[in-house]
Amino acid sequence: MSEVRKMKEKLLKALHIFLLVLTAFVIAGSFYVSDFFGKTHFEEIMFYSVSNLGDADLSTVIIALKACLPKLIILIIILLALFYDITFGKIKSKIYPFKHLNKHKWLYSIILFVLSICLVFNTLGLFDYLYNNIKSSTFIKDNYVDPKSKVSFNGEKRNLIMITVESLENGFMSKDHGGGWEYDIIPELYTLLNDEDTVLFNKNYLGMYELHGASYTSSSIVANSTGLPLKIGLDRLGYSDNNFIKGAYALGDLLKDNGYNNEIISGANTSYGGLDFYYKEHGDYNIIDLDRIKSYNYSVTSSDYGRWGFNDKFIFELAKKRLDLLASKEEPFNLQLITIDTHFVDGYIGDYSESKFDKRYENVFATTSRLIYEFVSYIKQQPYYENTTIVIMGDHLAMQTDFINDKMFNNRTVYYCLINPENKYISNNERIFTSLDTYPTVVSAIGGTIDNDRLGLGVNLFSSKKTLAEKYGVSELDTELKRRSEFYNTDILQIR
Repeated sequence: MSEVRKMKEKLLKALHIFLLVLTAFVIAGSFYVSDFFGKTHFEEIMFYSVSNLGDADLSTVIIALKACLPKLIILIIILLALFYDITFGKIKSKIYPFKHLNKHKWLYSIILFVLSICLVFNTLGLFDYLYNNIKSSTFIKDNYVDPKSKVSFNGEKRNLIMITVESLENGFMSKDHGGGWEYDIIPELYTLLNDEDTVLFNKNYLGMYELHGASYTSSSIVANSTGLPLKIGLDRLGYSDNNFIKGAYALGDLLKDNGYNNEIISGANTSYGGLDFYYKEHGDYNIIDLDRIKSYNYSVTSSDYGRWGFNDKFIFELAKKRLDLLASKEEPFNLQLITIDTHFVDGYIGDYSESKFDKRYENVFATTSRLIYEFVSYIKQQPYYENTTIVIMGDHLAMQTDFINDKMFNNRTVYYCLINPENKYISNNERIFTSLDTYPTVVSAIGGTIDNDRLGLGVNLFSSKKTLAEKYGVSELDTELKRRSEFYNTDILQIR
């Protein structure tokens, strides 16, 4: 055999082995996404692909690679054994089952690779995304109420503090309280739901049902403050510094137009997912995060950092200082806090963290629960509390599905707690609601009067009107929000 032919065969063998290894990587990655993320929406991947990712934490990638490694090794061995001899020292054994496979190894290997790509596309929700973009729906257009000129403040405007907690859901409470655990991981947050100043919209401790377009951090923040899902069409990719859901009239816009000072403190850089664009365009917020804190005269030590930026303890300590400043001004304030310690995988542990549970992630949530309770207790002792409404809510359901898969509970909902609102009474405390309903409910809670009690796709929960989730059911509402909306593309995104 000529040297050229030998080199050609070696090259083809190397390419074939590379194809098999690549196939194994794709399959292992698909398994990882399914195990850790469960239900995945392709729009989320598109959004973060076309938006500024900021300082995404590389340790999460390393953790993912470690988690994939055992399955990856097994898959590589199996795929190689289908086509090649496996040698153990001096013993050479033909393990591949059929000579026919070896004879047509390129054909079968390409088929396996294509199938693996189909598997990962299915796991990532691509086929579901394409299906829902084939035919347009008028659902959003038919149910949307433009918030402009729909709200008036006739009395004193209340201050607003909104705390958005990464991956916080009611499932972390005990089974006696509607959760999935035998014990309570977040007892302080359960206590706050039963506080004398808290309005409970569902006596069974059900919070917000998660919807499409509000199932990851950026989208849930948009949904909670605009009454709209965050959607991306195949031909509508743009979310930029001068066009971030431009046609929406958000909570920040409304409060700015009514004389509020808007401020946000975020544990992670708001450049991640383009949230800095959103907060600047919709309310001209004063943003304090890892990149911007240098312009403030605050002492920051190594113990103040977490995995993604600032840890939760530092966030709440900084918030106390900012509240003293904001409360000293004549204008009412709107302070938004975004915590990050409870972000998957397994969260962040600091020297202030709990250690009473066996699992690390349980201790992370227990710590954030305690920190929030201590922060709310501090606010209650301040003179501005009497005229301040507090909202505590998760951004979405917990993403680390391997952590909760062994817990059998139904009706997983996102945590939601409304403390010290202007309104003290609701006619129905068995409401079924979503993040779409947060906007009008919060506006009502701080003293706003809403024409017809609807803003965006949301309903004021203090009113007797049915939410869209109550009217159509959560499942049907979720299905409708997945579908392409020409109204959303042209009137909300304003990309033509």
